[in-house]
Amino acid sequence: MRRIDGIAVLFLASVLIGGCDGPGQWNKDGATPAMAAADLADCNSFAQSASRTTANINQDIMSTRGKDWQDTGALATMQDNYRAQNQDRTHDVVFRCMVGKGYAPG
Repeated sequence: MRRIDGIAVLFLASVLIGGCDGPGQWNKDGATPAMAAADLADCNSFAQSASRTTANINQDIMSTRGKDWQDTGALATMQDNYRAQNQDRTHDVVFRCMVGKGYAPG
């Protein structure tokens, strides 16, 4: 069962990383490349807005804990973690938005 879960996670990760790059990566019956590009731009805008709150919270945490993390040598790691979490969230929102609009990753 764990192997299947791992395969599913790898598949989803590959879709999220590779499937959100451009309008040619999304397929929908009857959608022109221009329509796909417009829908993708709409989803990207929505994802940026959705991720902004998380980014603001992370910035607040960095402003209060940044000195402590800098003193312990963990600042760069924490910044990388926050950046990766925000990027993952953004990709997830774009993916779900496009699927919600009837697209499938191609």
